[in-house]
Amino acid sequence: MQMVRRRVLAIAFSLAVLALVSSGGGGRAATDRTAKVVVITSGVMPEGEGLGSGDYGYADYGLVLRNRSLTRDAIDVTVEVQAVDGRGLSLTDSYTAVTLIPAGADFVISGALIWRGSPELAAIETEVHVGQTAPRRRRLPPVKHVSVTSSGGVIGSFTNPYKKPLPEGATIYGVVLDSRGRIVAAGYDVTDAVTRPGATVAFDLLGTSTTVQLDAVTSAKVSVDPCGYLAFTRVCPVPGAQS
Repeated sequence: MQMVRRRVLAIAFSLAVLALVSSGGGGRAATDRTAKVVVITSGVMPEGEGLGSGDYGYADYGLVLRNRSLTRDAIDVTVEVQAVDGRGLSLTDSYTAVTLIPAGADFVISGALIWRGSPELAAIETEVHVGQTAPRRRRLPPVKHVSVTSSGGVIGSFTNPYKKPLPEGATIYGVVLDSRGRIVAAGYDVTDAVTRPGATVAFDLLGTSTTVQLDAVTSAKVSVDPCGYLAFTRVCPVPGAQS
């Protein structure tokens, strides 16, 4: 079993400044002609006091996405996250590209927001675009044995389900949830190594903050983007996401 172990789950847990945006998962599925991907939960974790320069602001964010179509896979999904201040003015934005979200599936992503100056982050706004849709038949690497450690990290494993190797750009995303289902920490890592067909890889996304209120943390969600920045190249094993 291979191991991915990085201290990249930067946890800045502060319920007093947690900005949460949530939309319901109900309603009809998207039509057979398209796949509609929506954000069903989001959370932002501003940097703790004294952890950075006063010249810049910093926050981690996490999102849970859902493909509401039950018959169409979403390929080449782009997510824009914009940080706004109390007046609704943009501070900065961030973009994430996701290779695949299968029909009816959820997918978690995480990232960071950095902006110049001292304005305080009030909320995040999100926009999702689906580049392509295709009939349902694709799958993501399955994730198993996900749990939160006593130090606030996330551990587990995933398996390459494809007949082709996973490229070194395969990306592991994780979010940590409290008892109310709110995202209170988020992080990601890349495997940095080719994963052969059928191989299982352990991951260990470790928290770096000592301010985590672990008694409020109850669960974690993890998703694996099989291609990451190598989507739409010949090494990507996902049909329809190859050059």
